[in-house]
Amino acid sequence: MNLSFRFARAFTFLVFFVLVTGFAILYFAFERATMRSAILKLEDLNEYVTHKLEKDSAYDYLKSHHRQTQVKILPPDTKIAKEKIIEEKYLWNKSIQSYINRISVTTYPVIHQKKYSITSVRYITIIENRFMMSIIMVVAWIMVFLVILTIIVSVLVSKKILDPFYHAMDEIKKFRLRDNSPMNLMETETEEFKSLNKFLLKMSESSKKDYNVLEELSENTSHELQTPLASIKGKIELLMDSELSENQLITLSSMNDELDRLSSINQSLILLAKLEHFEKNDSQLINFSELLKDRLHYFEDLFEIQNLTLVNEIQDDVYLNFDENLASIVINNLINNSKRHNIENGKIFVKLTETYFQISNTGNPPTISTEELFKRFKRGNPNQNSIGIGLALVKKILEIYNTEISYHFEHNLHTVKINFTK
Repeated sequence: MNLSFRFARAFTFLVFFVLVTGFAILYFAFERATMRSAILKLEDLNEYVTHKLEKDSAYDYLKSHHRQTQVKILPPDTKIAKEKIIEEKYLWNKSIQSYINRISVTTYPVIHQKKYSITSVRYITIIENRFMMSIIMVVAWIMVFLVILTIIVSVLVSKKILDPFYHAMDEIKKFRLRDNSPMNLMETETEEFKSLNKFLLKMSESSKKDYNVLEELSENTSHELQTPLASIKGKIELLMDSELSENQLITLSSMNDELDRLSSINQSLILLAKLEHFEKNDSQLINFSELLKDRLHYFEDLFEIQNLTLVNEIQDDVYLNFDENLASIVINNLINNSKRHNIENGKIFVKLTETYFQISNTGNPPTISTEELFKRFKRGNPNQNSIGIGLALVKKILEIYNTEISYHFEHNLHTVKINFTK
């Protein structure tokens, strides 16, 4: 549900609540005002009769007020608890076939040392149920019409007001770090959207600038570090070919291995930095089956040297939306891991279907938890010649394509499984 309809729904509930509450308040306020008006009139009438009796004790209240007012002279020893008594009583009136509310107000004035009881009565006809239902139905239909009108108007108004926001959302979806043109945002008079547009323009330009700086730094770092590393490695290999003692050769060999490791770390970190800003191309389909077969063919000699047995079950023509270079890195790292963390005369199982790619290998149990295997510089077996960044690279690449990867160890078998998203 988009923002316009959420606003419309909330506004509709608000209008419905206000209308229902307003109708209830109006009904009870009208009823109370009617009752209060009747009581005030009866009190005024009692006051008027009292005033007449004070002036003229022979005042004929029956003639003047008919049966609306009753006047009684109370015994002198009568104790009066209250100065005024108001009573209401609902009665059925046969003549009009309806309920009436009998309201009476009784006052107890003392006139010329005589105690009087003056009671004035008034009848109010109660609204019949049918008439009340008719009023409720009329109000209900008016409310239905108002609610429908509110929904239509609020949706149209919300869309109009939120148009700059939706336009900004479309521009964010189309935003690419490699684009040189700025975001094309809609002009608006709303202060909040002005601030949003200003922030988006500032953020997008800053991101492009940071991306270009990082890209340049990565390229420079790669070039500047790899050159001296290659030079040092060449000189060490020259020294190893000269006449040296056994201890010197062992030391140089160790230095050579560390240089290889340093070079590998450098290349992996540069690749990870580039992947942070990698933008996938949704229209790029590759034949993953052929790529996997090609990479397994490349590793055949290495498997043979380590006496490893490869068992593969690869479905033909599995096409995936993947960058071919990144897919090669994923396959190479997983095959390397299965070879590196294997045992002598071990086995490697490879299976590819349309829904998943799975690679398993025999080996010893990992020494760290499975959650940490995909973190940088975490090694499942510290005794192996590994820098512990291969699985982190694989996971980072798969995150770009919203693809899940899992690992488990069971029956001396390491298994990594990648579930393809469709």
